[in-house]
Order: sequence, then C-alpha cells, then structure tokens
Amino acid sequence: MSTSIHAVENKVHGNPFYDLKLSSVGPANVTESGVTYEPTNVDLAMKLHYLLGLYFFPKEAVEGLTVFNIKEPMFTLFNSFNMYCGRFRRSDESSRRPYVKCNDGGVRIIEAKCKYTIDECLEMKDCSLHKLLVYNQVLGTPELAISPPILIQFTWFKCGGMSIGLSWAHVLGDAFLASHLINSWGQLISTGHPPHNLQKLEPKTIMEGKRSFVDLQPLSKRVDSVGDYWKFVNNCNMITFCFQINAAKLENILLKISGQCETRQIPSFECLSAIIWKTLAKIRTEAEPRVITVCRNRSYQINNVHSGNNQIFGTVKAECQVKDANPSDLAALMLDQTTHEESQIDQVIEKDGDLSDFVVYGANLTFIDLEESEIYELELKGHKPVFANYMVEGVAESGLVLVLPGQSKGRTVTATLPENEMLQLRAELEKEWCIV
Repeated sequence: MSTSIHAVENKVHGNPFYDLKLSSVGPANVTESGVTYEPTNVDLAMKLHYLLGLYFFPKEAVEGLTVFNIKEPMFTLFNSFNMYCGRFRRSDESSRRPYVKCNDGGVRIIEAKCKYTIDECLEMKDCSLHKLLVYNQVLGTPELAISPPILIQFTWFKCGGMSIGLSWAHVLGDAFLASHLINSWGQLISTGHPPHNLQKLEPKTIMEGKRSFVDLQPLSKRVDSVGDYWKFVNNCNMITFCFQINAAKLENILLKISGQCETRQIPSFECLSAIIWKTLAKIRTEAEPRVITVCRNRSYQINNVHSGNNQIFGTVKAECQVKDANPSDLAALMLDQTTHEESQIDQVIEKDGDLSDFVVYGANLTFIDLEESEIYELELKGHKPVFANYMVEGVAESGLVLVLPGQSKGRTVTATLPENEMLQLRAELEKEWCIV
C-alpha cells in the first residue's frame, strides 16, 4: 500500500535523497579562446529569475539506462550550445556589465536516489518535494566566476522511474529555449542522431545603441544591486502549487466562459488567467490587482542565432472592479488591451547600468503563456513524460502563474504566491470551478 500524500508531505522536511554525485559535462570540441556571449538588456532584466523544469519518466523508459548513456550525448549537444557551458564575468569597462566567457566550464550534473516512489512524488501538488528534485543553485554560489548557469539533476526513484530536473538561469533565455535544449538531448539519447535543426548557435551578441530613458514601472520592481550574488530575497513566504486540469474539465471551463462572451471564443490561456485574476482580486481586498503583466511566446524558431529571452512582455489594466467582473470580460481585456513593454525593459537597463537590479515576475501579478512549449516532446526510449512541469524561483510578492500543456490535451497551471493567498486561492478555485 502506497504512503498517503500527508505522510509524504510530513517527510519532506527530512532529506529524501541519498547517494548524491556531482560532475560536469562540456562540449566535445574545445571552444576557441576569447569567445564570449553578451546578454541583451532584456536578458539582464531576468537575471534574478531561475526556471525549474521537471520531467517524470516511468520505469519502462529508464530500464537499462546508465550514467554513461545519459552523459555521452551531452558532449555532442554542447558543441552546439557551448555558451551555456561558460561562466559569467564582469567587463573591465566602468559599467561592469556581465557577459559569458565561453570557457567550457561545463553544465553541472547531479545524480541522486530518492527514498520515495514516483507515484508518491506525483501525488504531491504543492511542489515542495518537486523543487527538491531540481538542484537549484543561484549564480554567485560560491562565486560568480565559477557558478554554472545550468544544472541537470537525474533522480532515480524507489521501485523504478526517474525524474529529470533542469535548473536554468533565466538570464540565458526563456522557457522555450530551455525546453528546446533538453528535448534535443532526449532525441540524441533516444536515436543516437542529433535533431535536424541542431546547429551551432552564434554566441556573440551585437549590443544595441543607447536609448532614451522610459520608466519601467509598473512592469518590474527595482531592487538594490545584488552584486555578484544573483538571488532575489522576498519579504514573505512564497509557495508553489500545481493545478492539473484534464481535457474534459478544461472544455467545461471554456464553454462556461465563452458562453458569457457571445461574439467569439476565448482561448484557454486567457480563460484560466482571468479566473485566477478575478479570484485573487477577491482575496486581495486591500489592494486589488488592477494591473497585471502578461508574457507570451513570440513566433519562435531556433536557428543559428542564439534567441535568448524572446518572450513578449505586456501589461493589462482593468478600469473596473476586477473582483466583480465577468471572467469573459477580463479575458477579452487580456486579448485586446495588452500594452507591449519590451522596449521599456531594454531602455531602463541601458540607462540604469549596474546601479540597480530588477524583478519582472511578481512585480505585478504575472501570467505566462507556455501552452505552446513542447515540454511533453522529451522522449526516452519512445516514452514521453508521465508528468512535466516548469516552476520559477525569484518571484516577487504579487505572484506568478504559468499556464502549461498538460497530459491528453489538458492544462497544468503552476502558481507561486504568498502562502496565505495560496490557501485561499485553492479553496476558491475548488468551490467555484472544481479546480483542485
């Protein structure tokens, strides 16, 4: 008989892992001396955020899979992604602007065993154990010059099965680029052949000229410079919870909200975001979130130019009482009234130099559309993940909501909020929408 979810949650505070082993993997071919990659202004605005990708595979997918099988394809993979094996440095100029020295320092690999079964881990939706399956080490630990921006943790579960945890410094790029990297590794390990579109990315970015200053508020939150320790410290306890919405329930939600809007169909991202926006407005009685940030996918194609943070940022402002609005009206507002703000990020980072740092996710209540991300395209021996999810570390107190693909045309909604708000959100979503 499997351990109950409550028993597992009670054990999380202990250490469920053992036999940890650390190593590094870099490109098979040595990168020539002097190659650098210069992050864009938008990249640097994201430097205090970290993406945590997590993939669960069943016993059948990993039987006979050895550490050698896992690591060998990575040498080929990082020939094309050699800038991700580098380390951050500061320029000698007065700006001290960070850049990546492509010195083949390598991606950090963590191997671990877990005391729990894969089913016990999947029962947990509050993500407390899930985050432990991703080895999250912020840049600057112990020093910026030797900190890997990517860490990949392979965890074998009791009774079979494995998870793959990807810790990705957001300064490198967005979730679409991160999932492309791990999917390319999966194709190499499954077929022995690189993906047809696996090309060597050009690591040198041409910096754009100076621009006039435009105030970044309210898109981001300015914080004091963190120096060479790239970690955002929040003033409240933030927790992450995962809502899994199957296809039938999603269809019911879409029909209910689209029924409120007689003129057109509302897409699932806007529908789910509007529900959570309205619910949080009911919870935040003292400061209703009238302005939200929306991040969407730009038309995305990996070619021989490093894409970095390619998402589209925008703000949406409601003139009405959000807690009293129909979700269909809020969804329509997100579709029709989003003001794109990427240029503001670019301009303020250029103006500010290294005097301050910023957090984008959670400066306003933030919604990220990852529905088109191919997180279920990672395959091992013909098996796709039984569950895949992305989370974010470094979220400010207004909170973050990710809308991702789920299994069998469903959706996964992963929210990071202050602890007291999360408890209320879960209760309201279950009561009003049967979302648990």
